[in-house]
Amino acid sequence: MDNLIIESNTQGLRLEIERAKRQRLQASVRQVRRDLAIPCPELAEIRTELNQFKEFQNVVNYQLDGENARTNTLAFRSLSRICEILAALIPTASLSPESSPEVKILLQELTTTIHHFGVHYAVPHV
Repeated sequence: MDNLIIESNTQGLRLEIERAKRQRLQASVRQVRRDLAIPCPELAEIRTELNQFKEFQNVVNYQLDGENARTNTLAFRSLSRICEILAALIPTASLSPESSPEVKILLQELTTTIHHFGVHYAVPHV
C-alpha cells in the first residue's frame, strides 16, 4: 500500500513538473513571437533603403532601355546606310575580276547581318 501511495505521488509530481516545463516553454515561445513581431529600427531602415534602391534600379533600367533602343536604332540606320552606299559604289568602282565575287559576298554578308540585327526600323533616306 505504501508503495502505491509513493508511486501515485511520484506520478503526480512528474505531471506537475511536465506541466510547469510546458508552461515555461509556451511563455518563452510567446515572448519570442512578440520580439519578432516588433521590428527593430535598424531592420525597418534597411527595408526602406532596400525599397529605395529597388526604385532607383528600376529608374536606371528604364533609362538604359531607352538608351539601348536609341543606340540600336542608330547602329541599324548606320549599317543600312553603309550597305546602301557600298551597293551604289561597287558597280561603278573598277574591281578586278578576282575581287568582284569576294566583294559581292562581303556585301551580301553585311546585308544579312543588318537583316538579322534584331531591330527592325524603317530607315528614312537622308
